[in-house]
Amino acid sequence: MSYALSGAVSGLAMASVFVTVGSLMLFFLAKDPPPTLRTFVDRARPMTLTMGLVILAYPLWSILGAAMGLLYRASSSQDPAAGLGSPNLAFSMSIVVVAVVVALPLALLVRRVAVGVAALTFTFAGIFGWLLPRLAG
Repeated sequence: MSYALSGAVSGLAMASVFVTVGSLMLFFLAKDPPPTLRTFVDRARPMTLTMGLVILAYPLWSILGAAMGLLYRASSSQDPAAGLGSPNLAFSMSIVVVAVVVALPLALLVRRVAVGVAALTFTFAGIFGWLLPRLAG
């Protein structure tokens, strides 16, 4: 149970960062939306989008974090090799790869806020790749 709890705590930490950076990204995009997102941004006010982001972020990131904790438990059932500050190097590197694979298309889609996408990517890799194994261990 400590793995799921460690994951949920990590998810809450990620949600805090996501709400902050995501809100800034939403307001920046709403000010001058790219053509691909113009119809979506025109349908809802920025405050409505931000409140939806805040309301959904914490439960969703907590659930995702708990699932990540259980994945970490499954990956640590064998004798994992430590490295780069992580007790399970394979798990940490797989988190980094997943983060980059998800972030690249998103950063290309919303180039104006690519810095925010990069910040969320580094935070995701740090929280789930290094903090989660430390909390669970």
